[in-house]
Amino acid sequence: MSLVVFRSKAAGEIFMFAETARRIFEIIGKTDGARGVITADQVPDALQKLTAAVDEEKVQLKAAAEQSHDADQRGESSPVAQAITLGQRAFPLLDMLREAQKKRVDITWGV
Repeated sequence: MSLVVFRSKAAGEIFMFAETARRIFEIIGKTDGARGVITADQVPDALQKLTAAVDEEKVQLKAAAEQSHDADQRGESSPVAQAITLGQRAFPLLDMLREAQKKRVDITWGV
């Protein structure tokens, strides 16, 4: 499994599995390439899109948990997987995006 390294003058390096990075690239509207950049002008939009995706996932997970709880109350079994969420995986990059926005600097990535 390969890694993608995110770099910015706003924060330290972030290492992420390529599979997770691809999902994030789709969310923020970037093509999956060996190298790329989120320019300082693109950072606010990328931050907004990624934050919205994380918030949407939270809503979906809450609904799934409530359905599971309701099924348990009725005596039905409905296991809910305890997977690592997008929010957990994207947290370091969200932090980097916020800092890059404050400092008006680019974020680059490479394999």
